[in-house]
Amino acid sequence: MKRSLILLLGLCACGGASAANLAKAHIDTLPNGAIRVMSDGPTAWSDSSGAALVETGRFQGEEGTPSELGEPRSIAVDAQGRIYVVDSKPATIKVFTPDGKLIRNIGHEGEGPGEFRVGFIAIRDDHLVLQDPRLSRTTVWDTAGTYLRSWHSSCCYWSVIQIDKNNLIYIPTPDAGPKDAKPRGVAYVRWTLEGVAKDTIWVPIVESEKYWTVSSSSGKGKMMMSTSIPFMPGQIHALHPDGGVIYAWSGSYSIVRSMTGHDSVRVFGRAWNPEPVSDAQRRGAVEQAIKQAGDNWDPTVLRAAFKLEDVPSKLPAFLNLQVDPSGRVWASRYSVDTTRSSYDVFDSTGAYLGPVTVPLKGGSQAWTRDGLVTVIEDQEGRPTVVSLRVTAPRHTRD
Repeated sequence: MKRSLILLLGLCACGGASAANLAKAHIDTLPNGAIRVMSDGPTAWSDSSGAALVETGRFQGEEGTPSELGEPRSIAVDAQGRIYVVDSKPATIKVFTPDGKLIRNIGHEGEGPGEFRVGFIAIRDDHLVLQDPRLSRTTVWDTAGTYLRSWHSSCCYWSVIQIDKNNLIYIPTPDAGPKDAKPRGVAYVRWTLEGVAKDTIWVPIVESEKYWTVSSSSGKGKMMMSTSIPFMPGQIHALHPDGGVIYAWSGSYSIVRSMTGHDSVRVFGRAWNPEPVSDAQRRGAVEQAIKQAGDNWDPTVLRAAFKLEDVPSKLPAFLNLQVDPSGRVWASRYSVDTTRSSYDVFDSTGAYLGPVTVPLKGGSQAWTRDGLVTVIEDQEGRPTVVSLRVTAPRHTRD
């Protein structure tokens, strides 16, 4: 009881409406020793009292100049606020000031030292790391653009990477276990900045996911494709900047903090009632899935596999999870609204602070201690970098 009171007082000092309108975070200890933090509702702000992600700037780079953005794939922000964007036409890392002035390019298209084909980046202190899944190679520069080293790592995963506070690089890696063995989850090899593989951590499988699968045979052989079913709960995880991961099954609101993938040091979440999905939305999602796959598959085959009755009538708890440098967890709400993004925000202890909504849908994202930098498309389809800052009103206790 004493620990719950201390946590509540700490949260009440940091923003929202009157304390009388806020909920409590309840803390207990599970049999395995993990701390569980579950919140009845927002503990720091509500929908009406409002925290927000407020836009502080945007830029595109002047068309036809070296600063123009072609096809951004990954984005990162360093401690000085400089923005690093991996572009793909041609491949290079463009470094901008916070207000969008091009500082320099780092790396370029190719397969030699300091070159790459595809890039996913992470920054920690003065080190910039890029993973190229096409070349199965990891490369390190300093943030001034000096090439330091590269090594053979992993292929295939077009996914985010990170450098944790211990300067370990997390690279997603295909499971190299026996072919017929039960999948162990998602593997990350942890490398030192010198290119030494330290160990591998696994994000465990919580529940089995369901997919739509289609197949066809022809003179060229057999083709097969699996795709996610709209609104279906799934395995969600995110890398934690302090080391380890968080993971969850989005069919419930219970998130696990793990340092190794084998342990559970904290479990947290909030009270949650699934939101309904209308029949019109379900039918629309099926038609959209058929349209997206229609270039490569016979629509008749797709309609036989993409069944309306497979589509849930309730939304999952969240779409994805992300952790910012301060340890706050941002759970992206699963919404059919295509014009904005909504998040549930948890502090580093696992208490549910409250909801945040931003009136845009971003692509690649980089979280900072006080906000978010993301890439969107403007009305003409041009890539645009947008910076947002978290604001949360303060309140006094009644």
